[in-house]
Amino acid sequence: MNLTRRDAIRTMLSATALGALGVTGCEKVDNGTDAAASADGDVSLEGRQLVFAGYDAFKPFRYIETQSDGSEKVVGLDIAVADELASRLGFTYTFDAMPFASILASVQNQQADFSMGFTENEEREQIYDFTQGYFQPRVGVVSKADLEVTSIDDLKGHSVGVVTGTVQYTMAEELLAGEDIQSYDSSDLCLQELLSGRIDAYICDGAEAVYMAEPHSELRSNVLDKEFSTEYLGEYHMMGWKGADFIPVFDNEIGAMKQDGTLDELIAQWVGEDFTYGD
Repeated sequence: MNLTRRDAIRTMLSATALGALGVTGCEKVDNGTDAAASADGDVSLEGRQLVFAGYDAFKPFRYIETQSDGSEKVVGLDIAVADELASRLGFTYTFDAMPFASILASVQNQQADFSMGFTENEEREQIYDFTQGYFQPRVGVVSKADLEVTSIDDLKGHSVGVVTGTVQYTMAEELLAGEDIQSYDSSDLCLQELLSGRIDAYICDGAEAVYMAEPHSELRSNVLDKEFSTEYLGEYHMMGWKGADFIPVFDNEIGAMKQDGTLDELIAQWVGEDFTYGD
């Protein structure tokens, strides 16, 4: 089957009820594939302990927040969604912070159980299982204050930063071919390069762009239109290793959270009303 332009772009990625910054070792996780089924035949996640692999510098989805007692906690939309699922389904999880580029291998090798903020495509479907989408992202650009970006073409002739392995990286490679594209391991590095003047703009998630530019008067955030974003980004999904028995359970509950309005409430709280699914 021929891939559409959007499918081709999406061959690479965009990103406990404890809700805290956790660290796991390199040993294979006991993911409980022999867990008992509930009376109606569905898999029960009651009492299961899972590992959420994620990049922790992806505001407002996952980021470290210092608490009043000085401790650090990972918070954000993804954590709030995972916490809600844990509360409804009876499992607990730890958050394993790691570089963005390490997440795919960690989940594939079952060193972690799931991650969030990933787009789905045919290549990944051979290796991972996905839930339905839980968030519709938009393309964002953080740029110098005097550089207004209303389309990708506005970045031509400028030095542009992207995080390696994201869907924005793949998009930039296609739409800005031949331009000065610099790739980095994290959004923090992109921000540092932008503030230092070594790059002119950083392509990222739209909500991330708003939060990243806000504290810096010398920067501005740009969020590209929904139609363009939908074409190139798709939706964010929860992703687990291939055959993970908990992914269909997650999928069903995300559907329920859409229907009862819980998901939009969380999106409005952590990202903003403009990003909710609505009716």
